Amino acid sequence: MKLFRFELKAEPGAARSGMVFNGRIYETNGAEAVGVHEPGDVRPLAPVPQAGALRFFRNQNQPFEEVSDPAFFYGNPGAVVGASTVVNVPSNIVDLTFEPYLAAVMVAGGYDIPVEEADDHILGLTIMIALVNRSAMRTEGIFGRSHDLGIGLGPVVTTPDELDDFLASQENGRHYRLSATARVNAVDRARGNAEELPFTIAQAVSAASRSCTLREGDVLALGPLCDVPDDLRLEGGDEVTVAVENLGALSLKLSHEA
Repeated sequence: MKLFRFELKAEPGAARSGMVFNGRIYETNGAEAVGVHEPGDVRPLAPVPQAGALRFFRNQNQPFEEVSDPAFFYGNPGAVVGASTVVNVPSNIVDLTFEPYLAAVMVAGGYDIPVEEADDHILGLTIMIALVNRSAMRTEGIFGRSHDLGIGLGPVVTTPDELDDFLASQENGRHYRLSATARVNAVDRARGNAEELPFTIAQAVSAASRSCTLREGDVLALGPLCDVPDDLRLEGGDEVTVAVENLGALSLKLSHEA
């Protein structure tokens, strides 16, 4: 299934949930369908109402080439927004870029979860775009303000049963072969594949659960899925899009307006 949170353009402010099937949105009340909507009539929301915790498993910050115990840092759940959101960026930030991630949403919590059981705790996968302040990263590292500008999540959560045909292996959990493309203003700027990630979602879940109890709704981000050029600078008016095979496409629009 492709799970979807949204609001009707005619009734803003009322969050609804359902699934996407054959290009239409089927609204549900948790047990049965209660309505059918056309894509043009809805506005996507972040697929998780409020992530309890957000963890980044960033490729470049792993201590060893062979990763059996992946390292992570925490992001700000309050910075998460849904697809097609306009993100206001402070005008004093001039060294802005982005990183595309594969994100997993927890459906069940747990503590010290074995790798071989970790995939059962995942509701599904979605796309993440993290806006990154390079200046803050140089002075403060990966923590704090560098990843605090805006974090796009969505547009849907794709459940594991829809991804069986994209399995590259099941050693240390489900490892997916999903091609990814990052674009700025409809121009391709980077390509990659989830198969190139140095560890699996199951390994990330297991590692995170060794120090803290994971909760339903927690989000774990693995990536970047592809490396955007070092000289790329985002500006107000730019639109960033990340498309991942069988997960959809997620876009954010940037604005420097107050």
